[in-house]
Amino acid sequence: MQWVKLTLHFPSFFSYRIPDYSSQYALSVPLPSPSVIKLAVVATAIKTTGNVSEGECVFYAVRDADVRITLPEQIAINSVLIKRLKKKKNPTELESFERTFGIREYIFFSDDIDLFIGCNDIGVVTKYFVMLRYLGSSDSILYVKRIEQTETPPESAIRAVTDMEFTEAVSSNESCLVYPVKDISKKATFEQINPYSSKSSRKVFERKYYLIKARVKKGKNWKVLKLCAN
Repeated sequence: MQWVKLTLHFPSFFSYRIPDYSSQYALSVPLPSPSVIKLAVVATAIKTTGNVSEGECVFYAVRDADVRITLPEQIAINSVLIKRLKKKKNPTELESFERTFGIREYIFFSDDIDLFIGCNDIGVVTKYFVMLRYLGSSDSILYVKRIEQTETPPESAIRAVTDMEFTEAVSSNESCLVYPVKDISKKATFEQINPYSSKSSRKVFERKYYLIKARVKKGKNWKVLKLCAN
């Protein structure tokens, strides 16, 4: 397996709704999930080349990739009340949506984050990782400051764990914050994630978890996570 390290900078905020949470109460995971990262690079390959087959090639290169992330020492999370449009249950010809409110969380990183990607065909995807412009919601803008080959990620790097690993971690009585995320199944095919295919399906994701060791300081509509050293 070959590894590359990407240093990502978010000039503003990052937001990625916890999987299966209501869009009206969109609490955020404090870092992008494996599926978000992998699908973002596939989408980037298709958009930059205009070639769907190139996206398919990139998909199979990153589908089984190992994804790990190191975060800055502090992360601020802000909950905001937003106005939103929701589709009416009984729409009319003149009005299909109704005005309502919702909660959305935004993440502010105190410094850059390092993203480690490990896979066998790293050369196929490296040039597209450099072109990433956002992760999570479309307003979570980023740019890649640098990319470099590396041996292995540091022990402190966070990775998504399976149900079994999660159970083991809980039984060890270690205190940590738990965030459910999704990864792409090793059995998934490109046709299943291709939105223009009749075979597209949501049954291509596996539930995993981010376990983050951090101390939390809270206010009325904010909280700060201060990461603990492993």
